[in-house]
Amino acid sequence: MEATYQQQLDGESALWGAVAAQQAAECPPEWRYHRQQRQNVIMHTTDIDGLLACIQPGMTALELGCNAGWLTLAMAQQGADALGLDISAPAIDIARAYYDTIRACVPGTARYEVADLNTLQLLPETYDVIAAKGVLHHLPDLDRVIAQVQCALKPGGLLWVSDTNGDESTTTALVAGALTLLLPTHVPYRDKLSGLLRFRGQAANRVKASIQADGLSPFEGAGREHNWLSMIEQYFTLEQRFDHPAVTGYVTAQLALPDRVAIPFLRVLYKADRALVKRGLLHNTGVVLWARKPAS
Repeated sequence: MEATYQQQLDGESALWGAVAAQQAAECPPEWRYHRQQRQNVIMHTTDIDGLLACIQPGMTALELGCNAGWLTLAMAQQGADALGLDISAPAIDIARAYYDTIRACVPGTARYEVADLNTLQLLPETYDVIAAKGVLHHLPDLDRVIAQVQCALKPGGLLWVSDTNGDESTTTALVAGALTLLLPTHVPYRDKLSGLLRFRGQAANRVKASIQADGLSPFEGAGREHNWLSMIEQYFTLEQRFDHPAVTGYVTAQLALPDRVAIPFLRVLYKADRALVKRGLLHNTGVVLWARKPAS
């Protein structure tokens, strides 16, 4: 029997609540700790620091899909009145509990609420900044959500998005698969080789599904069929676009080496990967976008 929409929401909430709990057990939900994680060191620190540098005291900020709330909190630590929305009540509980422990040291304010982003109703012209990190590809009703975001931003307000757009290419999957086959990962070599023999011609599709995290959650990839970049262009003025490399993020997540070895290697891979993307030899899906609501 096909799951109902509410059952899908409940499954999404449970999964991301478990992810938030696991991450909170590893480090507190605060950017000064998360920035030290390997994936952020290699892929995201520059982008997030750039966003936070734009946050001024007294601004109003909204994060869509905040999970345990570290980015919402980081905007509050810059002096903003920040609100984080997420479907997962357990994740929101973690965000609220941690914020309560440091509230006195935060110059702005952080609030967290449970919300279904697909049915979002935002007050018009309320926010100076709206951030969405890794959430748009989960939303089946993307056009409606982006229209709500456009309405909720003040004239001249900033929309910042970091996400994947579209499907991974077969070439990207082949290169990522070859790298993770050769490099030490969390999967033993014996299992990798047996999987290669078992799947043979389907190996690239298996890697593609792994990169896209197909089936991870009820709404994983629900928005992938929509081109959110084109949708945003209809409502906003694009200021900056940064294309992430094609395979480095996936390899970073898989690599089983100590940081002293992994990070220098991954930095070299990152540069080579980006060069191949620029030359059109690899196709990337990861994009960071800065878009501005017209001032009038």
